[in-house]
Amino acid sequence: MESNTKKDKKANHCKRRDLFAFVRKTMCIAAMYPFGYYVKGSGCLAHLVRVLDLFYELFNYFVSVHIAGLFICTIYINYGQGDLDFFVNCLIQTIIYVWAIAMKLYFRRFRPGLLNAILTDINDEYEPRSAVGFNYVTMAGSYRMANLWIKNYVYWCYIGTIFWLVLPIAYRDKSLPLACWYPFDYTQPFVYEIVFFLQAVGQIQVAAAFASSSGLHMVLCVLLSGQYDVLFCSLKNVLATSYVLMGANVAELRQLEAEQSVSDAEPGQYAYSLEEQTPLQELTQPSAEMARNFATAFRISFIHCIQHHRFIVATLKEMERFYSPIWFVKIGEVTFLMCLVAFVSTKSTSENSFMRMVSLGQYLLLVLFELFIICYFADIVFQNSQRCGEALLRSPWQRHLKDVRSDYLFFILNSRRQFQLTAGKITNLNVERFRGTITTAFSFLTLLQKMDSRG
Repeated sequence: MESNTKKDKKANHCKRRDLFAFVRKTMCIAAMYPFGYYVKGSGCLAHLVRVLDLFYELFNYFVSVHIAGLFICTIYINYGQGDLDFFVNCLIQTIIYVWAIAMKLYFRRFRPGLLNAILTDINDEYEPRSAVGFNYVTMAGSYRMANLWIKNYVYWCYIGTIFWLVLPIAYRDKSLPLACWYPFDYTQPFVYEIVFFLQAVGQIQVAAAFASSSGLHMVLCVLLSGQYDVLFCSLKNVLATSYVLMGANVAELRQLEAEQSVSDAEPGQYAYSLEEQTPLQELTQPSAEMARNFATAFRISFIHCIQHHRFIVATLKEMERFYSPIWFVKIGEVTFLMCLVAFVSTKSTSENSFMRMVSLGQYLLLVLFELFIICYFADIVFQNSQRCGEALLRSPWQRHLKDVRSDYLFFILNSRRQFQLTAGKITNLNVERFRGTITTAFSFLTLLQKMDSRG
């Protein structure tokens, strides 16, 4: 009974699933992905959903564009009046809304084909479990970690942006969450409620757009790191897989396992997966794919690892094509936003400065956290991409040196070309880039403060 329960748990961990369920819904809320994805077919319901989806997208464009336009008008009207605090605050909001509009168009209209190709290819071709061997890992760990990160990130984005909606309610002065110019008196009854509603929708859309763009990047990096974990386990068990295909007995497998354990003593070999042992009795059970000799069995198991490695690299190249242009702009945008938010935080001296500084502080933290996840998870992918050869050498290769030497050398030489995600193919995304961007932002902050002190 207990063994059946363990088998059921193992089957649940290894079954295929939609790896992007939560982040896809977030993109739908941001109008960056069609709700029609969930309605298949061409019936009346499908047509109705597509029509409503189009109206929802146009409504979101209207909300974001008109708020960005009002802030641009506000900047133009108040330019040169000496209120640098208000001017910079409007500039921050303009940048945020312009970026949100750009992300909606980029995901939904400019490159939807590449986005769908990435999500579909991963869902269709990812390996849920490593090859048969003495140990195995599954995608359960990376899938759980991806969901944990994306959910926390999305919720904090919503909290950080919706917090501005609390300020007018707390002040009770018929002010608006976003202080921008209107060509009419928005304090009139019914008009104020409509304007407040549009600004509330705009804030929610900003949160969803920011969470979707960088959140999907984070999920992709975590899941592909999980695929590297699966590949590492398959590589170090490649000889064990070959022996299983040959139909080796328990004694032969036990001897091979003892030799492999000598070179596999290092803990923490995986980024997100937890390694589990496979009982030797399970390895001796008949397999659907059997081989007569070691050469044939090794070729079958090794080709599977090569194909898996090619899939990971091809997916990373698609991800680089999709994200590289926008991250180039993002680095500059984040640098500018950090500088401006920090400046407004230090300049806020009004009677409501405490609440405003809390709101600005949340913006600053979200901007920093967004930059961190972009750089940190890209760095994790880079580190994993250069460990394939190390994983392969954890197998007892010396036992069949003559048979595997050329294949091993060929794979190790090819796998040494690590994959680095970039921003516009100009700067690498890593932790050093994160630190460098913060240093640049505060250098500009110092310059801005000196300009302000001179009047």
